[in-house]
Amino acid sequence: MPELEAWQKVIITGTNGTRFLESVHGPDYDGTLHHPLSCQHCHGGQSDGTFTSMDEAHAGLITDPSAFGDSGCTVCHDGSDSVGQLRSACDHCHADIVTKTTNSLHTTLQGYYTAIEDRGGMLTQDMEIWFDTRCAGCHTTCGQCHVTRPKSVGGGFMLKGGINLSSHRFYRTPDMTEQCTACHGTRVGDDYQGVLTGIPDAHRNRGWTCLNCHSGAELHGDGTQYNHRYEVADMPRCEDCHAQDVVVNTAASCGTCHQGDQVVVPAAAVHHAHHVADSSNCSHCHRPDPPAVQMPNMQCQTCHSQQYKNCANCHNHSLSAGHGYDIDTPTIQFKMARNSNPNRPEYDVTVVRHIPIDPETYANWGLDLPDFVAKPTWMYSSPHNIQRSTAQTAPVTGQSCAYSCHQSPTGPQGFLLREADLAAPGTLLYEANIDYVIPDAFPGR
Repeated sequence: MPELEAWQKVIITGTNGTRFLESVHGPDYDGTLHHPLSCQHCHGGQSDGTFTSMDEAHAGLITDPSAFGDSGCTVCHDGSDSVGQLRSACDHCHADIVTKTTNSLHTTLQGYYTAIEDRGGMLTQDMEIWFDTRCAGCHTTCGQCHVTRPKSVGGGFMLKGGINLSSHRFYRTPDMTEQCTACHGTRVGDDYQGVLTGIPDAHRNRGWTCLNCHSGAELHGDGTQYNHRYEVADMPRCEDCHAQDVVVNTAASCGTCHQGDQVVVPAAAVHHAHHVADSSNCSHCHRPDPPAVQMPNMQCQTCHSQQYKNCANCHNHSLSAGHGYDIDTPTIQFKMARNSNPNRPEYDVTVVRHIPIDPETYANWGLDLPDFVAKPTWMYSSPHNIQRSTAQTAPVTGQSCAYSCHQSPTGPQGFLLREADLAAPGTLLYEANIDYVIPDAFPGR
């Protein structure tokens, strides 16, 4: 994503500039919804023609009037009229969305606080300064999704094709590249677009963007203050579109696939029969009812995710500079473990991603994590890199599915989280994760 010159971040020109000037948000608007708006109505600063220098023009300027508590509108609407005290420049026309967004995770960043508090850490007022410096840069506002690029990636107007400036044009639907993956690209965006593996998500191959699954209602929030993204009521689930693919097959039994020690049903029939004309399907093994042997319920991604990028670099501040700790470079791998997510209890086994945290992560803040072992560092994940057929579901020719998945080798390239993947026994990192490794008796519970 190219860096913009300072003048490019604010100049209004070209076709998109004209569209903004003539829109309901612009000074040339000739409709009846509200009065035409000058720059100062939203951004504050000095009135046109009342300044003689650039410094005077920018005195009192509000760079992001969609941020809560910042709005040039309050110059006229100070609470003494029917409009009342506005929370931001968006409030007057979009009050319902603004009200709900106040408690959304994009606004509160509660997920960051939860990650600290679940491990026993409590932020003091002094530590909030560190939080604002290190973490709050990921906070976004209405305008950073619908007008400019997010501040955390440099801000400024969007570029289309690297040439045409969006020139303050308001977009009802955020751009996947300029907004969504600009913030979430290091992990989610790279996986979804196949940046590192060369194999994009199957939904991406259909031309889908983030908004095909993640609705405005989910992103804006429903007014509830959630502690974590997996609590969100409107979050998308595979079953929303693929309900028939996870229906329990009531006629299943272990003998359907297993005769003695041999797997006798071809892998294509076992794993993807819901796509072909065959009586077998995934639920024969993973959701049998009634079960002959109790088998684990598997998160959809355990079969349908490819290798993905483990978290790294966000907290990679040099020890020599006194900013934290060094971590490994990103690794591309695939791991599944016992479910550690209390918000998705329907699964026994899930995909996990290795997150860069240790007991000393916040030591330079003066913040301890006394309950560090309360959460694993191999965390429940839902990678955005779905494929119909993956290495887990496509055994080597002549081999059984046990060779493909159940007997996956121990080590970095094995599919199953094993004790060998953890830190040394006796360490807090070991204790935090040992309860979630896959036992040798897998796939039984």
